Amino acid sequence: MSITEAKRIELESKRREQILSVALTLFFKKGYKNTKISDIAEAANISKGLVYRYFENKAEILFSYLDFLNACLEEIRTMPSAKAAIKEFGVRFLSPPNETCYTHPLQVYVIVFAKGEINDTKYKNPVYQDFGRTFFGPIFERGIQAREFKDGNASEFGDIYWHYLLGNIMDFIQNPDRSIPSTTLDAIIALFEP
Repeated sequence: MSITEAKRIELESKRREQILSVALTLFFKKGYKNTKISDIAEAANISKGLVYRYFENKAEILFSYLDFLNACLEEIRTMPSAKAAIKEFGVRFLSPPNETCYTHPLQVYVIVFAKGEINDTKYKNPVYQDFGRTFFGPIFERGIQAREFKDGNASEFGDIYWHYLLGNIMDFIQNPDRSIPSTTLDAIIALFEP
């Protein structure tokens, strides 16, 4: 007896979610290069062959998080308070998964590309050169208009904040047991306040 098309689609979606629910954390903890498909299969309680049924390779698994990443960025972008948005992004981006039960896909992409762990030209780094200006700049501009931040160049504020976050991620790569206390994040945000 065969299953209905709707049931097959539901099962495929459930299996993909099962794989994706563990892979990002493994990429963060073990490193993309050191995570094997068999590790993902074991963590998801499925066979290695089943992982390959849904994903061609590890890179395809990694880049399956782009929709989630874009949804997360949109959520941050549309928060009513610019200051709260800036802080929330920082907390999510800098917090190790063991502290929040959440792994930020952008954090993993930055680490993977900073370490040069992916060489497949089919997959491009989603963290573009001017991310600080283009993502944070408009949020800082909104905060300047609302008097949450002091007058200044919002694009430059975005660059400064993004480079602060990147510096912490680079430090984390060297010191994986380190976490960023929220007071440190508050201190950098305070630099932009009136």
